[in-house]
Order: sequence, then structure tokens, then C-alpha cells
Amino acid sequence: MSGIKQTRRRWVIVVLLLVVAAALLASSVIAGQFRSPDPASFDDAMATGEVTRVADIAGVDGLPARGAFAQVTENGQFCLFDAPSATSSQRGGGCNPADDPLGGSAISASLAYEGGPAIEGVRDARLIGLAAGDVASVSVLMSDGSSRVMKLKTAKVGADEFVAFGYRFKKADLRKGIGPTAIVAFDAGGVELGRQPTGIGG
Repeated sequence: MSGIKQTRRRWVIVVLLLVVAAALLASSVIAGQFRSPDPASFDDAMATGEVTRVADIAGVDGLPARGAFAQVTENGQFCLFDAPSATSSQRGGGCNPADDPLGGSAISASLAYEGGPAIEGVRDARLIGLAAGDVASVSVLMSDGSSRVMKLKTAKVGADEFVAFGYRFKKADLRKGIGPTAIVAFDAGGVELGRQPTGIGG
């Protein structure tokens, strides 16, 4: 009987953890190859290294402007986050090893949103990302078949050169249930170099 009770307890703990994880995902999602570490280690990593603003996120629909920031930390991490300013504690993002900042792909992006879980209930959705220097254009595919072309900005972080982007999705799209499904990188000839699903949007 004790073995059965222990097994039941384990299952209860697993179910509770899944419920907590689902609640967290409903309010904020980081989808991408930038790994989202636990908050304590993320804050520890961000305490070192020089911060570089690599892209802007426009203030629209009554929401304030933000920026996309990159940082190479002293413990060998390459971190990308979005925040109101470089020193703000209101930031979200993730890190990859500094020797592989794009996680083995031509593009790596992070999507963060507030609200949900349905697209219609999202209050603010933001996309930040980096791509290899030979990427000429980046498009976000939307659930209605349309696309949004990202404005790219050359970004040099440490000895590496990338193109970076930041974007805020319009509330008009979100209210209609139109969300991002994938981020796609192309070369100058229109050949696809990399694709990253967002995990939401349909």
C-alpha cells in the first residue's frame, strides 16, 4: 500500500507541475532557439558583460516603445532580451552559448506575449531576433496566410556581426485571432535559409 501511495503522490506532483507550467505559458511565452533559463540564472548572467541595443520595438496601440538588447556575459553566454531600456528589470529573453549564438540555425528569435491563451486574448505580443549576416530579409508568416516583413538592422556584438529585428504585433490582428506561425529567413535571391515555428498562431 505504501508503494501505491508513493506512486499516487508522484503523479499528483507531476500533474501540479504541469498545471503551473500551463498557467505560466498562458501569460508569457518565449518561443525560439534562445533558451529561456530559470530567472535566477538569467539575472546572474545578465549582471555581467556589455549590453548592446540591436533593434527597436515601436510603441503602438497605446503601448510603450521597447528595445531588443544583446549581451555577451562573462560566463560565456550570448543573451538576447526585450525591455523598456537596457537597465530595466522588466525584461524577457534567453541565452545561447557565446560560441553558437544562433543555436545552429541561420535565425533565432524569441516571441513574448501577455494575455491569452487564445490569440484573441493576447494584449501585447512582441518578437525579437537575430539572424546570420548573409540573411537579406526576414518574414513572419501569419495564421491568415499573410506575412509581415521585418525591418533589419546590422548589429555587431563582440566580434560577431548579425542582422537584428524587433516587432510588435498589431492589436487589430490579435483581436481577429491572427497570430504569427513561423519566422523565415531568406538570402538576397529569395532562397530560404532558415525557418523557426513560433508554437502559437494556428
